[in-house]
Amino acid sequence: MKTRIILTSLLSTFCLAVFFTAEIKSQVVQKPTMGKKAKILYFTRSSSEGHSPAQMREDGTTLSGEALKKYFETKNVELVESHDGSIFDGDIGEYDAFVFYTTGGLQDENNKVPTMRPMSDEGIMKLIESVRKGKGFVAIHAGTDTHCKLRVNGNDPYVAMSGGRFCGHGPSQFMTIKAVEPAEVPWLKELKGKFTAHDEWYAMREFNPDMHVIYSLQTKDLYPHPDNIKNYDRPDFPLCWIRMEGKGRVAYTPMGHDDKFWWNAANVRSVGEFIEWSLGRFDMDTTPNIDKICPGYAEMPKPDEK
Repeated sequence: MKTRIILTSLLSTFCLAVFFTAEIKSQVVQKPTMGKKAKILYFTRSSSEGHSPAQMREDGTTLSGEALKKYFETKNVELVESHDGSIFDGDIGEYDAFVFYTTGGLQDENNKVPTMRPMSDEGIMKLIESVRKGKGFVAIHAGTDTHCKLRVNGNDPYVAMSGGRFCGHGPSQFMTIKAVEPAEVPWLKELKGKFTAHDEWYAMREFNPDMHVIYSLQTKDLYPHPDNIKNYDRPDFPLCWIRMEGKGRVAYTPMGHDDKFWWNAANVRSVGEFIEWSLGRFDMDTTPNIDKICPGYAEMPKPDEK
C-alpha cells in the first residue's frame, strides 16, 4: 500500500511537470513586458485550517508565496505576504495588485491563529474600490471558496468581484482541459490551448455573467465517481476566467490545491502570468462570453432523491 501511495504521488508530480512543459512548436506568443516596478499583496487568510500551500510558516512565508516570489525575481515585481485582514484598514495604495489564496469567511474569526484577523466592512470595500480604480486582483484555487458577511444591494461584493463561488468538489483527479479559442495567456498559447493536469477541481455557482471564460470544466469527461455525480452532474461551467471590475483587471485560476503543484516552475508560471496580466503587462480580450461557452452554467445537479 505504501509503495502504491508513493508511486501515485510521483506520477501526479511527474504529470504536472510534463503536461505544462510539453514540446512546443514555433509560433508567435505575446510575452509579458517587464513594466515598471510593481508591488503585490499576497493574502492567505483562512477562517479554518486552510490549504497547505497557503499556510504561513514561522518565518512569515508560505510555500506558494515563496514559489511566486521566485517566479517574479527577474520580473521587477515585489511580493508581500500577509494573512492579517486588518492590513486592509490601513493604506493599501502602495500595492498594484492583490492576490488572494484565501479560504472561508473573510470576516469570520479564526480562533486557532490569532494573527489571522478578519477583514472589516471598510477593508473589504477599500479593496474593491481599489480594484475598480485600476488595481489588479487575482484569486487562486480556494479564492472562490471565500466570501464575506457584507452585503451590497443584497449581494456578496467579494463574490461579485471575484466572479464565482465554490459549492463543492469531487476527488482530486486528472482532467484534460481545452481552452477557449483563441488562447491568449502565453503559457496556454504555447500548449495550443490544451493541457492535462491533476488537481482538486471546484464546482461553482453565482457566476458573474460579465466574465470572459478562459477554460471550462467538461463535465461529461469525468468518471462516474459518486462525488463527481453529486458535484458535476450538470452542463459545463467556467473553471478559469477574467473580467473587468471598473478599470481593474480580475482573474481566477483554479489550480494549486496541494504542495506538489507549487514545486514545479511551469505550474507557478500558469498562475504568475495571470498576475502579470492583472498588472497590465500584456492584454487579453475580456469580452463577456459565458453564455456562448457555457450556456447551461447556472444549472445545478439534481438533489439526491434517496
